[in-house]
Amino acid sequence: MSTGKKISVLNAYFIILLSLGITNHVILLPLLLQTAKRDAWVGVLLTMLLLMIWVYSLCFIMKRTNQQSIFPWFRERYGAVVGWLFLIVSTFYFFLMALIMVRETSTWIKVTYLPHTPKVVVLIALVLLCIFVAFNGIRSIAIISGILLPFVWILGHFVAVANLQYKDYSLLTPLFTEGYKPMLKSMIVAGGGFLELIVLIFIQHHMSRRISYLSVSILAAVLAGLTLGPLMGAIANFGFEAAMQLRYPAYDQWMLVSITKYITHLDFFALYQWLSGSLIRISLFLFIITDMIPFKNQKRRLPFLFVLGAALIGLTLNSAVDKQIELFILGKYSVVSFTFLAALTIIIAFSTILKVQCKR
Repeated sequence: MSTGKKISVLNAYFIILLSLGITNHVILLPLLLQTAKRDAWVGVLLTMLLLMIWVYSLCFIMKRTNQQSIFPWFRERYGAVVGWLFLIVSTFYFFLMALIMVRETSTWIKVTYLPHTPKVVVLIALVLLCIFVAFNGIRSIAIISGILLPFVWILGHFVAVANLQYKDYSLLTPLFTEGYKPMLKSMIVAGGGFLELIVLIFIQHHMSRRISYLSVSILAAVLAGLTLGPLMGAIANFGFEAAMQLRYPAYDQWMLVSITKYITHLDFFALYQWLSGSLIRISLFLFIITDMIPFKNQKRRLPFLFVLGAALIGLTLNSAVDKQIELFILGKYSVVSFTFLAALTIIIAFSTILKVQCKR
């Protein structure tokens, strides 16, 4: 695996926008609508403002760790037990996030585009591609992101403009008809997605230079915009009552797009957007897992990636696990994600302040 080559900060941001943006579109949007209905967009806006404070903590951690690989940093500073505990917890989190995305992507493709194709075929094709990209290293992920993101961005603006004729932004108001509590709950949902920016800490040692607070703040604002735009678009297109019933509001906005009466059914562009984000997200998380594990022989990385891939496929095909993932996403996902990532940020930040040095 090519782990020695560095990527630019811009490359890293392309990766982040694709890998985190897909989650905000696929998972966060329906949760936000179900949690706060019409007030959800205000919750996202307020969360974005608070996010700028959290971004300072992120930059503080990267400065204090001198942008080193985070697992060796923990192991050298606090010993093998603490280091391996951190690695195990982090590995479980990234594997779970990859599993959720594999499940969501394969299920969506099966339901919308390939109903007669066995799900296992879709899974094998998706996972093998992600393993190939992850094995080739962070530079491969960065290059692919740089190719895919511009078209994803253009298509996102295209669907927004194409649906202007159907949008009624007066549906965004009145606000707080049920009080402020739903909006406050939606901030936790949005926060769980935005705090995934902590991924930067796990790839910081692959960046050619240190990132600044301003650049991360801009990245956070763009990421919030990727959530706010389709969220407001869904409410303006469908009304909050209908929008909150949709499983994939961002995809359903593509169903409305037409160019004159002769060009319709442009929703296949959503497939490109979704697969682009899924490919980068799953590949990135598989790469981070194998990048953290200190293999004595680098050739063992590929077999280990195949083991991870087989686990992803097997768990996704298991009907009991599939049902539990669905219930988790629609239930406790946002709270668990927010709590875990907030706690992880605090633990890492606090660890950088302690004056401890333990080589073994």
